[in-house]
Amino acid sequence: MTGTSMVTDVRIIVEGLRDVKRICDALELSSLGGDFSASVTSIIPTTDPLIAVNSACGADIILIATDADNSGKSLSLQMEEALQGVCPIVDKIRLPYGQNVEYFDSFLLKDAIEKAIVRAGLKALRLFQAEQDIEDATEVEESIPISEDECLPMGLYDECDDPDEEIQEGSEEGELDENIMYELNELRIDNQKYLSQINDLEKRLNEIMIDSYERYSIDDVWESLYSEQLPDLEEISLAASRLSDEIFVSGNFIFAQSLRKVEDFLREFRNTFL
Repeated sequence: MTGTSMVTDVRIIVEGLRDVKRICDALELSSLGGDFSASVTSIIPTTDPLIAVNSACGADIILIATDADNSGKSLSLQMEEALQGVCPIVDKIRLPYGQNVEYFDSFLLKDAIEKAIVRAGLKALRLFQAEQDIEDATEVEESIPISEDECLPMGLYDECDDPDEEIQEGSEEGELDENIMYELNELRIDNQKYLSQINDLEKRLNEIMIDSYERYSIDDVWESLYSEQLPDLEEISLAASRLSDEIFVSGNFIFAQSLRKVEDFLREFRNTFL
């Protein structure tokens, strides 16, 4: 997923052939191409991480759809670890605890697939933006001209070329500075564009979840539990993707089926990471 108009190649890993049929039933109810510019190109039934890795090559997004029980969670973690570095974005299709893909309601499964694709899209945009920032910072650092005072050792200044050439070099440096400023402005515009896309995806995620989940302010719930300063929201969001299949974080809000689930998650987050 690179922010272009190309259709995103999504592949889904399930545990067995019966799960493939249920995923297909759910996909018939969705319009991934029109709503998300995404296409599920294959559904892979396997519990072998090596087969999953071979099937993931070339995909933009891999979604793991295992049963929401202890064995399913364990398998999902094995798949995630094996797929790191093979596919740019790996995420899970989250089901309520105790539910099996094979017997899960098709409409609810459709929503779960769409939510997973939205989360993956947000991850892809943030990853792309972070990589772009690093690349841009490197290019700017390499482009900044170094003065002769910085590059010539003491005692060698008398060997400099004609003063007229120094003036010429100073003029070129001024033009280079203007080019750098122009590039920085262009990068700022691009960053704003990607931020806008992230906001659009977050709005879409909120719309999808609003029917089945309540929305709770992270600040309010944290303040009701602890007198400490609220941790970084990015850390909370990352922890949510790892610790819980029953809550979702978007911006300053947590979506869950009850306040108790939100409180339980925040307690687990605090005990695990703080």
